Amino acid sequence: MIKTFTNGQYVYTLASPAIVVSRVKVNGQDISKYLNDQSKVSWYDVSKNSGRETTNANGTMVLNVINQKYRLDLATRPLTQDELIDFYKEIGKAPKSTVEFLNPFTGQWKTIKCYRGDRSAQTLLPRYVEGELVQLYNGVGQALIEL
Repeated sequence: MIKTFTNGQYVYTLASPAIVVSRVKVNGQDISKYLNDQSKVSWYDVSKNSGRETTNANGTMVLNVINQKYRLDLATRPLTQDELIDFYKEIGKAPKSTVEFLNPFTGQWKTIKCYRGDRSAQTLLPRYVEGELVQLYNGVGQALIEL
């Protein structure tokens, strides 16, 4: 899929999907337009026991699941400086956020409270977009982990 979009005076053409995972909102702000197909949703179990307590005398694993949690690993398409600031506008306001996303495991919308995990931004790189030199951040990563 080829996607063309305009941001201010710049026109971008992407040769891959702009959004694959789902629509994602942080504190009500839709950030889906910045995501690429490397974003993912993880669903994991939190268990009560750990270490040696996870097996009984027969060597059988004992698993006491006490909760299930989500982790969103967001990855963006290349961003301009203004887009990078807009992407982090809600994420950077507070250590905790309300996140809405389409849960791929159930097909239903899910709302969770998250904290910010690791984030990374690659260097600002020059790129030619339709013959014009534009400086873009070459993808940003952000983890949002359910409390």
